[in-house]
Amino acid sequence: MKLLLLAHSTLAHLTGGVETHVDALGRAAAALGHDVELLTTAHPRGLAEEVRDGVRIEYLAGTRPALRGRDWRAASVAAVGRRAAGGAGDLLLSFNDAGAAVARARIGPAHWVVMYGRTLGHLVSEWHDRAGLAGLVTYPRRALALVYHAVGEARLLARVDGVVATCDRLRADLARRRGLRVVLAYNGTDPRVFRPDPARRATVRRTLGIPGAAPVLLLAATVNRQKGIWVGVEAFVRLAARRPDLYLLVAGDGPDRARLEARLRGRTEGDRARFVGAAPLGAMPGYFAAADLLLYPTFRAEGLPTAIVEALACGVPAVASDRGGVASAVRDGETGVLLPSPSVAAVAAATAALLDDRARRAALGRRGVELARATFDTRRIVARLLPELTGAAGVSRAAH
Repeated sequence: MKLLLLAHSTLAHLTGGVETHVDALGRAAAALGHDVELLTTAHPRGLAEEVRDGVRIEYLAGTRPALRGRDWRAASVAAVGRRAAGGAGDLLLSFNDAGAAVARARIGPAHWVVMYGRTLGHLVSEWHDRAGLAGLVTYPRRALALVYHAVGEARLLARVDGVVATCDRLRADLARRRGLRVVLAYNGTDPRVFRPDPARRATVRRTLGIPGAAPVLLLAATVNRQKGIWVGVEAFVRLAARRPDLYLLVAGDGPDRARLEARLRGRTEGDRARFVGAAPLGAMPGYFAAADLLLYPTFRAEGLPTAIVEALACGVPAVASDRGGVASAVRDGETGVLLPSPSVAAVAAATAALLDDRARRAALGRRGVELARATFDTRRIVARLLPELTGAAGVSRAAH
């Protein structure tokens, strides 16, 4: 199969859940023998094209790195149009609204859009991200922008062959839209890379100055307010005051990082906190291996967070809030603890209970590994997904 991917940004631009999924899906398809090409915005350092892990990548000239806009719309339509004229491509997968202009032009092969959530759901996310008077002042502008993009989302859904929903809750939501084809395919991980690894665990702990037997809490996300990183830090402070062996590891960067580091500076508990910043993808298996629990107390209208799937694959149970697609992976009492709301008290209580019960924690970890291998292996997901999409698209187009 000739597979064409269309995304605003990739791991060459920034590290995020969508970018990680674009990379993983492309690599998995290439490993399965498909001809994969990715079209994206200009490379930050001016590279025109490259081949990575079997995926040909073209960074479209005249666009701005990682940004949508008129330049991207024109360049993406032209690039897909050139390929369509040459008969290239059996399937087009676009991510979020990256393929809106192509869908409007109605060019190219069968077109499915990969979605992680609904745009208007982020009205709540943006509200939780506000801080102080400045946040209140800017929120209306952010809300209006989301409403604008929600209108574009509705138009996109009306023009594509179907939607790939990446979590159960989103699939259920989209299935209520009459006439829309919806296929469920989780954004997963590679359990051959993300796996329990005692040797790596020991190495990373030594590097970070963390004792081998110390319990370690991990926060892995953008460090902003809507991701609830501050809730995890406050829960750590509360627990660490009574547990002198407890450590905290924060992998990620963002606007709230400086404030949280200042919060811990000079405190006894702060000596046991490690902020490692934005970590390259290759470093993340080591950080998960070094951890005992993942805290994910998000307020955000999430899709299925990649960090949670990666943690489960590494045998690390999660304490997470029930937002968006989180429940697709954090199955309460099976692979972690699912909280109805991300309060400091609730996160601290659930974490303390797991820290006190090593056998239960180990059982949750084992079931997480089993679930990740059976359900969230990207290569297995892609092997099932691509034939399903081409078959469904053929039926849809024949009907019209």
